[in-house]
Amino acid sequence: MDMDARSLTKRSLKTALAVAVLAAAGAVCLAAPMPAGSAVVADGRGATSLLGRAPDSLAALQKEARRTRAQMERLNAEMQVVTQKWEAARQRLDEVNATLVQARRQLARSRTELDRQRALVAGRMRTMYKTGDFTWLDIVTSASSLADAETVLDFLRKISLQDRHEETDLQRLTGLARRDEHAVEADRQQAVQAQAEVENQRFAVDQKIAERAALLKDVVARIKKILSAPELLMKAGGKITQVTWAQAFLKSLGVPLTADNVAAIVAWEMAEGGHWYNTAYYNPLNTTQSMPGATVFNSVGVKAYTSWLQGLKASVITIRNGYYGGILDALRRGNDAQAVADAVAASPWGTGSFTPKH
Repeated sequence: MDMDARSLTKRSLKTALAVAVLAAAGAVCLAAPMPAGSAVVADGRGATSLLGRAPDSLAALQKEARRTRAQMERLNAEMQVVTQKWEAARQRLDEVNATLVQARRQLARSRTELDRQRALVAGRMRTMYKTGDFTWLDIVTSASSLADAETVLDFLRKISLQDRHEETDLQRLTGLARRDEHAVEADRQQAVQAQAEVENQRFAVDQKIAERAALLKDVVARIKKILSAPELLMKAGGKITQVTWAQAFLKSLGVPLTADNVAAIVAWEMAEGGHWYNTAYYNPLNTTQSMPGATVFNSVGVKAYTSWLQGLKASVITIRNGYYGGILDALRRGNDAQAVADAVAASPWGTGSFTPKH
């Protein structure tokens, strides 16, 4: 009860019963079965197959969501590394392609120059060996002396040697250009293979991220369904338990819906005894908050409300009236049920001490 109902005594029988019921409630705290086959399919595999077994409770779903987000963070970091490798591989391939273009141009120039030299030699040979009826014999016989003929023949030999030297050098350069082309082509094949391997890595990581994203979407959807279930149950007029009311109360307050918080609120409900152990209907915490149509349960003003939604709203109004900051602070932390119970006992609500059980 709140501060206006401090004088309401708690029966020892109710306390004993509360402990017994709380022990049972702790075993099912936060349990919310989900329909079979609700897993989201991701690339041919459902969320259930990724999990091994889909979690059913809110705590398990929240743990799975944290685990999946951590996996996605690691995968995103891995994707950044792989993307950097892909960029490096792409840059390397661009460089090799540019080098290959230059090598092929050089080979083409060498071949052109070799063909030109061969054509020049062939033309020269045709001119030297036969121009009409002019032959080597004509050159020798037309010389004024043997010395003149030897001079002409020596000159021709030098030209021939020079031609052969130039052709040999051009053949060497062409061979080098062809060798460079083959070497760069081999580099290009390696660069293409490296880029393909990194591209496959990118695809694999991207698929993993997509799978985890689908899994996280499914888990978040089921978390939202669990969080909204108690309120929907109230609106639909379904059966409300201490656990579902605790969940709805925490959701309405906007505090973490953790196992510790639910255990603390369920224990608080039992310590107060509203609705389930008295006729303060729809008022598990025995608040005295006035609401339209509410009736007075006892001499200190504890109310019986007209519906679960009205009773829930009254409890929320009461705890937010400025006197219960310690309780709200403990609930916002969400990690210590006993801290919530101690804050309730130290507040003006008047509940007294109690011990939550998980």
